[in-house]
Amino acid sequence: MPRLDGFDYRRPLFYMVTLKKRPGVPEFSALAPPGTPPPRDAAGRECWLLANGVTRAFAKVIRGFAQKWRGIAPIECFIVMPDHLHLLLKIEDTPDRFPLGSYVVHLVRALGSALWQTVGWAGGPVTAPQNADSPTPSESGRAVPGPPPPSVFETDWHDWIVMKRGQLAAFTRYIRENPRRAWLRRENWQFFTRLGKLAFANRDWFAYGNSALLELPVLEPFRCSRSWTEDSPEWRDAFARAERIGPGGAGVGTFLSPCEKACGNAIYKAGGSHVVLAPEGFPERWHPSRAKEKLCAEGRMLFLSLWPPQTTRLDNPTLHRRCHEMGDLLLSSRK
Repeated sequence: MPRLDGFDYRRPLFYMVTLKKRPGVPEFSALAPPGTPPPRDAAGRECWLLANGVTRAFAKVIRGFAQKWRGIAPIECFIVMPDHLHLLLKIEDTPDRFPLGSYVVHLVRALGSALWQTVGWAGGPVTAPQNADSPTPSESGRAVPGPPPPSVFETDWHDWIVMKRGQLAAFTRYIRENPRRAWLRRENWQFFTRLGKLAFANRDWFAYGNSALLELPVLEPFRCSRSWTEDSPEWRDAFARAERIGPGGAGVGTFLSPCEKACGNAIYKAGGSHVVLAPEGFPERWHPSRAKEKLCAEGRMLFLSLWPPQTTRLDNPTLHRRCHEMGDLLLSSRK
């Protein structure tokens, strides 16, 4: 995912980082078995996620990472999901701090070594990188016979910059509730593929999809004119914003104009979600196209309308007014 253009990633802020597992790499953990209530720990808390050796190895690396690198606070909020990791990383306000990317690169290397040391690698023994107090520590170690183990994570990692008031609490809650949401989504996917109603922002809505998307830390509006062209600065700005919407965020809009459709595709590729505004309501037995219904079942799309199905075609000013009303209401409820 492209980094935010012109932003100084050495700034002393919190950053939510998401790392995705490469295909073929062993799973990092496992969701609780389907069909039965999740087990409980000694304190009586539900365990939506079951740890394995990789989970424990990753947790050890993450908790000890700040002891080996200056300029970063101890990482206290993280989750090891079966195929990805979320963590809140804080760069300290010190003169010897490094950019976010430097920390992520070396964390990825340490996690990769921990995984192959845990599960074993047919190519030979795995040597963990040596530590040094510099942005480019030596990784030579002792000689490793055979081919090196493959990379554990996708190169296209995602970050959210936690700058707005209230976002830190929202990202913390998002990370900690990730296992519960994933378990419930797997068990109740059929609830995301039917019409229903929900109450939000003191209004009653007609909905189809995953209503939990309204609780994501980031909801980004997209209102793109049909007059915008691909070489216009407005199109490029909207598309750049869409490319940065990954896990923990959703784009909000009708996604009807050419620019909005392009932004919707970029959001999908970045791993984000969609909140689609439907100004004409949902006719009886309505359902989206097969591709969008699949996104609903995956919990990555929500259709919303404030109005019942229309018996006559609405004029464009009415459609635009309704879309703006819904978008403004959703976004104002987050302030």
